[in-house]
Amino acid sequence: MKLLWSITISIGLLLSFNTYAQEEHDHAHDESTHVEQDEGQHEGEHEKDDHPHDEPTHAEQDEGEHEGEHEEDAHAHDEASHAEQDEGEHNEEQLVLSEKEIEEFEIKLGKAVRGSIKETLTLPGEITLDPDRLIHIVPRVSGITKQVYKTLGESVKTGDLLATLSSRELAEIKAETEAAKSRYDLAIKTYEREKKLKKEGLTSDREFQEAQQIKDNAYIEYKLAKQKLRAIGIEQVNNQCSDDCDLTLYEIRSPSDGVITDKHVVQGELLSEESRPFVISNLDHIWVNLTIYQKDLEKVQMGQQVRVISGYGVPDVKSVIDYISPKVSEETRSATARVVIDNIEHKWRPGLFVSVVVTLSDFTSDIVIPKTAIESIDNQSVVFIKTEEGFEPHPVKLGRSDTTHVEVLDGLHEGEQYVTKNAFVLKAQMQKASFGDGHGH
Repeated sequence: MKLLWSITISIGLLLSFNTYAQEEHDHAHDESTHVEQDEGQHEGEHEKDDHPHDEPTHAEQDEGEHEGEHEEDAHAHDEASHAEQDEGEHNEEQLVLSEKEIEEFEIKLGKAVRGSIKETLTLPGEITLDPDRLIHIVPRVSGITKQVYKTLGESVKTGDLLATLSSRELAEIKAETEAAKSRYDLAIKTYEREKKLKKEGLTSDREFQEAQQIKDNAYIEYKLAKQKLRAIGIEQVNNQCSDDCDLTLYEIRSPSDGVITDKHVVQGELLSEESRPFVISNLDHIWVNLTIYQKDLEKVQMGQQVRVISGYGVPDVKSVIDYISPKVSEETRSATARVVIDNIEHKWRPGLFVSVVVTLSDFTSDIVIPKTAIESIDNQSVVFIKTEEGFEPHPVKLGRSDTTHVEVLDGLHEGEQYVTKNAFVLKAQMQKASFGDGHGH
């Protein structure tokens, strides 16, 4: 019985051991692709149990070979990935546009050339009237306004009738002139008669001299009366005036071409010789008064080139500084400079605030491009270069600049063709391609 029991126990242990070994082998086979190191260790343990002293180095050799193969495969995979990435980046940077697309997007090209950079100073200014071309219309006599013919802002020509007055003062001057003329005419006739009688010996020398003196006095009075008329703008009295002729009528006329920029008269208003019913301005030439702050006084000089900027749809205009005030204002501690500009089309209106860019210095650089050519990508200033394949962004190093142009120190060579305008279109196409919406085509 004991022998039979021992045999039964041995057979049970042997079957259990075989079952365990088979399960371990199947488990290792299923996970061989994920845990190769564990599989090698399990195989080593089985081989050690079966051959504890014969093959200890064989398992280590197989494990090393497997690891070497995996390292070679991983290295080859990394090299292929880098090659594909470099090729993709190069393709993304090359933006290809057809001639039709270039024309549609209004992309402008230019060549990198030498140019000038101007050091400038921007000052505030105000458009003002040229006082030498400003005319204050003043009535020469006092009177009541009968009619007003022109209004504020209206253009006038030399001799245009502005208004009429009814002036008693004028009537008196005209009447006095007429009377003086009549006395002078009578004195001439009397003098001629006495002169004829004297030759015939029919009058005395005293009577002849009296007639001559009366004539001379009448001439002086008549001449004085005519000068009074001339002083109020009337050269002569209308000799054809009838008995009901209006001697009080005084006409206010424009002495020059211009625009009525001020008006202070209405019908029925009493005007005196101190009144200013109209102001006529010649707007063909106007002034720009600049404010020069104390810190900029040494920089601004007479004769410097300036550019007047309105910013309200009026084209910029160039001129020079022709006057700088010799003293500063006590209130603002600033000086005033003057620029004269042509205004034939009357687009520059007095009272308009403007900016005036004063050119302080002008220097030449090897490569100068317009600011419209510069775009920013990843916080880097770039310029799009025209290549045989398409357009390619080039990082550039910028130097000095003015209001419209900038100096390129590095990244662009003389003669290279680049985008001068609407480069943002290429930037947008480049960003679109980077998001997978295209390949720069």
